[in-house]
Amino acid sequence: MKLEYKILWFEDIEASFNAKKRLVKRVVEGLGFVFPEPRNEVDAENLDTIDFPSYDLIIADFNLANGEKGSDILNNIREKGIYTEVVFYSSQGEDYVRNELRNFQIDGVYCADRANEDFIDKVEKVIHTTVKKVQDLNNMRGLIMAETSDIDSTMFAIISTVLEQDSFGIKDKLTSAIFENVKSKVNSKKDDFDKYQKNDRIDKVIKDNLMFDTSQKILAVQFIIDAIDHEVTKPHQGNKFSDSYTALKQKRDLLAHVIEVYEEGKMKLKSGNSELEFTDKFCIDIRIKVKQHSLSLEEILTVITK
Repeated sequence: MKLEYKILWFEDIEASFNAKKRLVKRVVEGLGFVFPEPRNEVDAENLDTIDFPSYDLIIADFNLANGEKGSDILNNIREKGIYTEVVFYSSQGEDYVRNELRNFQIDGVYCADRANEDFIDKVEKVIHTTVKKVQDLNNMRGLIMAETSDIDSTMFAIISTVLEQDSFGIKDKLTSAIFENVKSKVNSKKDDFDKYQKNDRIDKVIKDNLMFDTSQKILAVQFIIDAIDHEVTKPHQGNKFSDSYTALKQKRDLLAHVIEVYEEGKMKLKSGNSELEFTDKFCIDIRIKVKQHSLSLEEILTVITK
């Protein structure tokens, strides 16, 4: 889940849409999410232009003024393989909607009265339910990774713009400040490195994530693989491990810094000049690669600990 909670709405009375939208906005923002303007449709005419997977919830008036029923629209949506939760509401009451839906085999549907108090009570419960379903550790980690990546991109854009355009005439001062800050960091690490090397404290070096980052770990593991004559290491010698894992790392780094873009119904992940299409196959392939490397490294660890 993203920080935005997106809603697709079907309502043909503008005043009703605006009034209920304000109620839902308070609920969404109260949960710490951003509430973008919901897409509101008055009938089923534009269904083929809607990117359904990008929406977290569908809210629909059961009886639209042009005679269309929300249930018919939802059947059309379900036929597309979309099973997003839906809240139907009607001025004829919750029981009316529930009885009408008995004629359809529709999953993931909740019913509410049009009256604001009943409507928002039901919608709030459904929103809490949809959020709870994806609010586990992995999804939260993914959300934070995505959002902090966007923040990093924005910070970089701000800095780059000031340096390129001399915004507010502060380019020279900013340049000096950056050089001074980076110099201080580099000098500090250089002092640490010299001290560690003098005292032969390689243990300190390999525990320092700035000196000994993932790229350095890859090179060290490749050196170990090439130096050991064993059947477990042979398939990975000659930079095969380094090349393969570096490629995987690049995908991981890309995932950590991408911006999601929907183009022609496809989700694409973009970062600078790099982009990839986010598909089930991509997820499967990257999981397989992670598993393969994990097993290989566990085998090598077993060999060297005997």
